[in-house]
Formats: sequence, structure tokens, C-alpha cells
Amino acid sequence: MKKTLLILVATALALLILGAGLFAQKKPDVIGTWIGYAVVGDGSRVDITLVIDKGEAGYTGKLSDTTGMVPESPLKEIVFKDGKLTFEIDLAQGMESQLIKIELTLENETLNGAWFDPEGNSDVIELTLKK
Repeated sequence: MKKTLLILVATALALLILGAGLFAQKKPDVIGTWIGYAVVGDGSRVDITLVIDKGEAGYTGKLSDTTGMVPESPLKEIVFKDGKLTFEIDLAQGMESQLIKIELTLENETLNGAWFDPEGNSDVIELTLKK
């Protein structure tokens, strides 16, 4: 009787521990491929792709547009904290480049926010996680 009770208690504890692991919420993250658009200075919409990965040294990533007009740009200064993603890119413009800062907020499977240039211009960016 005691042996059966001990086995039942051990089984119940094992199931409880395994069940808790299955139902534990996954911590939100930005790793993946995000597709969407940015509104640029003239009000037009540019379709963009953002790819973010995480290695030993932290987050890495790249930004590109779907038309190929903007060369693929590596992300710099990537920070993801408290549901907010920030990074910078050097946007090629002819022979020069312009530093663009991007601030996005993660909400479920969307990243919404804005880009900012050194002259004070800014506009909307909206991205959805590609499945």
C-alpha cells in the first residue's frame, strides 16, 4: 500500500513538473524574418524585409527592400529590451550614406514604430513576422 502511494505521488509530481514546462510562456523575441513597409519622405510606401538573428555576441541583422533599389544594409547597435527593438543602419545614397535610427515595438507577431534621420525627418514602419 505504501509503495503504491509512493509511486502515485512520484508520478503526480513528475506530471506536474512536465506540465508546467509545456505551459510555460515563451519569452517574446524578435528573431526571424519580418516583412512589411516603411513610409519614406515623399509619402510613398517601400516594401522592406528585416532579418534578425542572435549569436554569441548578441543580435545581428540586415534590412533590405523588395525592389532592390536600396542595397542590403547590416544593422548596427541592435538592442531588444522590454519589448522595444532599436537599431541603426547606414542608408546608401549615391556615394555617401546617411545614418537612420529605427525604433520598433513588439506586439505579438508585429513590429510597429518609426525611422528617424539626422535632419529630423521620420515616418512609419510596420512589419509582420514571416511564417
